[in-house]
Amino acid sequence: MLRRITISDIADQFRKDRTRWFLWFPAFIGLGIALYFCLSWQPGPVWLIFPCLLTVALIALRDRQQLALTITLTGALLVSIGFSASIFRTYVVAAPVLQKKMVTVVTGTVLEKSAGYKSARLLLGDLDFPSREKMPLLERIRLSSRSNIDAVKPGQIVNVKAVLLPPPEPAYPGGYDFQRQSYYQSVGAVGYSIGKFRITGQSDGLVSYLKGLSAGARANIADFVLAHAPPENAGFIIAILTGDKAAIPPDQLDNMRDSGLAHLLAISGLHMGMIGGLIFFSVRLLLVLSPYVALHYPIKKVAAIVALAGLGGYLFVSGMSVSAVRAYIMISAFFVAVCFDRTALSLRMVALAAVVILVLFPESLTSASFQMSFAAVFALISLYEMIGPSLSRLARSGGIIRRMAAYALGVIMTSLVAGLATAPFALYHFGQVAVYSVVANLLAVPIMGLWIMPGAILMFLGYPFGLSAPLHLMGGGIDLILWIAGKAASWPQAVLYLGSFPVLQLTAITVVGLWFIIWRQPIRWAALPVMAMLLVSFGFRHIPDILISGSGNLYAIRNEAGHVYFSSKRIEKFEAERWRLVMGEETIARKQLPLSCDPYGCVYRRAHSLIAFSQNLQAVEADCVRADMIVSRVPVSRKCAGAKLVIDKFDLWRGGAHSLYFDQSGNVTVETANGLRGDRPWVPLRYRETLSRLADRQKNRRQLVFAE
Repeated sequence: MLRRITISDIADQFRKDRTRWFLWFPAFIGLGIALYFCLSWQPGPVWLIFPCLLTVALIALRDRQQLALTITLTGALLVSIGFSASIFRTYVVAAPVLQKKMVTVVTGTVLEKSAGYKSARLLLGDLDFPSREKMPLLERIRLSSRSNIDAVKPGQIVNVKAVLLPPPEPAYPGGYDFQRQSYYQSVGAVGYSIGKFRITGQSDGLVSYLKGLSAGARANIADFVLAHAPPENAGFIIAILTGDKAAIPPDQLDNMRDSGLAHLLAISGLHMGMIGGLIFFSVRLLLVLSPYVALHYPIKKVAAIVALAGLGGYLFVSGMSVSAVRAYIMISAFFVAVCFDRTALSLRMVALAAVVILVLFPESLTSASFQMSFAAVFALISLYEMIGPSLSRLARSGGIIRRMAAYALGVIMTSLVAGLATAPFALYHFGQVAVYSVVANLLAVPIMGLWIMPGAILMFLGYPFGLSAPLHLMGGGIDLILWIAGKAASWPQAVLYLGSFPVLQLTAITVVGLWFIIWRQPIRWAALPVMAMLLVSFGFRHIPDILISGSGNLYAIRNEAGHVYFSSKRIEKFEAERWRLVMGEETIARKQLPLSCDPYGCVYRRAHSLIAFSQNLQAVEADCVRADMIVSRVPVSRKCAGAKLVIDKFDLWRGGAHSLYFDQSGNVTVETANGLRGDRPWVPLRYRETLSRLADRQKNRRQLVFAE
């Protein structure tokens, strides 16, 4: 007879897993960060006091046996730490943002240079403009250029005429927020040069010198690789040495993405782990060759310290981006643990690294690289906690055949588990799944670790002496990986375009996954039916019926059968590519829709509604009489009383891209890109000022009512 499970039984399971409570710390801090970014208004500095108050409350409870209250307050403290860290970070990185297109002459210091064969992207700081009264006090700008780029080096002060634009808005409501990313990088404008660069001097100061030294090392290495490596391999080599993917040909990049091998191009935990591991085992092997040294010195700790130093140099050359810093913290925790005779690979070390990163860089929580790297590491360490001893026994219990079998099994399990752990995040951010990712990684990852990364270490050692032989050594392995990527990408149904899904669903999947990974008591199995229900819910995604770009030049229509039509294939290609995350691939032509067009615009009939896409004022006049809804690239007069819904040029200018959702009754719900973001520092002023005016108008209306 089955015994009834009580709340006390469940609580006992949590108490038995008390040693794993710490693993939830980054999850609660992440919850506070997520709450901050979900707000549609900007919290003030007063919120920073809450962690202090909760800390005082916890100190007051330290001598009392009130476990439930202590756990509750600890969770609240962690959430408030994440929330407060986000507020503090937002104020620290705050910098003016350009609000409209401008053509100007700019003088600035080259902080970074990302170079290819024909063009380069430059990050400029310490900016100066000839007409300060017309330009905001921008801190940094990012420029693309094709003019005399070889002469420009990091650390130089340059002068150039450029077209500057505000950072791009989300391509669709709820889409990836490029303006928020730029805000946290203190980048106030993007653009391109329309003249040649004039080098006017060299920056000074310690900070500028260190930044210039790091950026200069990257630029010099990139120039060296471009000059000595085969063109088909140079972009790949530069990416894994410096983190710059600008020189990779588009077809190679597409094949790497479609085969699931794109992670090999980014400096991440995989690269840091390979570099650190190779240095560690090489130094240890050299030291153990001397019996005296091996017997009288802690060679394992010496090797760990040398590996830490090597990783520090790799981090410095990579530009110390957030993703590279995150990977460095994770891998350095391994070697620090070796130095103190602690368990090197453990979930506690990964959780500690996650806490440090989230507190220092709260915005990294929203990035695909953070989510996917930590998901993979958490899942893999949990896997090897369970199967690691059995796999080790298998490898030790026989000859070379059994060891090779154990290695192959380990690679297969690693690829499979890492692929499954990162699949929800890849689907959320990129809307697609590489079907043959496990097979491609099974073949490519050993080549990366045993062939290409040792060549990368030799490249770093030989570069000061001008030795280019390691580049050709790496080239053979890279050719093989590119061949694997091309083959996997060419197989039938290599990529499934499943579309994205709501962030709330991703959050639920993450929490359920952590529940299963962290707990060791039987309560963990409760996660499986919940995960199954979440996976089934993918079929009930809320997909827009119509998407309209912020310019009004491009729109997409999804009919009742789920088929998608894009109004153009030639304009706003980037937006169209991002739209496929939520709408799916274009599957029908215009003639298959109840859509009729002429030079003045198009008219689309959906159920009992007539929707007009007006191109000019003449079309607006006619559409105001016959249409139920109007989407117009030009302003629409308030006298247009016939339409129930009007979205004109000014609505698109203020609100950004629009999404339209129709229900069974034909009623429509409208979402805007800026409306979902609200009054945040990275949202354009034109929308925030509109919100302010509406609030003032509502306030005045209330005062009038009270006066009456």
